[in-house]
Amino acid sequence: MKPTNVNRIFLAISIVMIASSIVTYVEQVEDIASPRSVIHDKHFIAVMNNISAQAPADSVLVVSTNAPFVTYFTGHIAKVPFGVTSKKALVDYMRRNHYDYLVVFEGRSQVTELKSLFSPKGVQSLAEDFQCIGSYQTDFSKILLYKIKDST
Repeated sequence: MKPTNVNRIFLAISIVMIASSIVTYVEQVEDIASPRSVIHDKHFIAVMNNISAQAPADSVLVVSTNAPFVTYFTGHIAKVPFGVTSKKALVDYMRRNHYDYLVVFEGRSQVTELKSLFSPKGVQSLAEDFQCIGSYQTDFSKILLYKIKDST
């Protein structure tokens, strides 16, 4: 290959990387700045306070989405279960890591494979492995707090 061809390949790769970064950035800004985002939800902080009061201070919260907001307003570490693709895998992930609490923003998930599990119909199937200990309605979300059942 001639040096000019290598330069063109690197230039093309750079342009693709910049374009994908811009698209991702715009999507994130639109989500955060949307009039229906959690930052505009008048009841969100109160719900996070309730969730914080129900989960022990040292517990990690597994969340369907909005981990940074949940962490900030509850004081708990919040983790989105990236790489988890099913209810069984979610239960295994939580048990393996000793995570007891699951916060579901009904109908929303950052993990594409879990969107159906966290849908209004899908959350019904969580009753087999989780106990619902809180259900909260905010301006734009229904937020459910679950505690994983003992494996015995």
